Amino acid sequence: MTLAELTACHGRTWTISGAVGGGWYAVRRAALSVYARAHGLSDIRCGATLDELAHRLEAETRLERQAWRRIPARPMS
Repeated sequence: MTLAELTACHGRTWTISGAVGGGWYAVRRAALSVYARAHGLSDIRCGATLDELAHRLEAETRLERQAWRRIPARPMS
């Protein structure tokens, strides 16, 4: 996987950059809601290689496409 290929696949949703200490990271272009975070979505994903980062971004995409049940804001009595 190259940076150009990864950007072509995920660049509309994520800004992808090389990390200072090595590896790669992606930051969402739009912040997530608390509701989305409660379902496991992340604002930042990291990988030691572009292939690893690609797998993590694909997992985020699959999670985004799942149907979510509404989580109660507070415990029900």
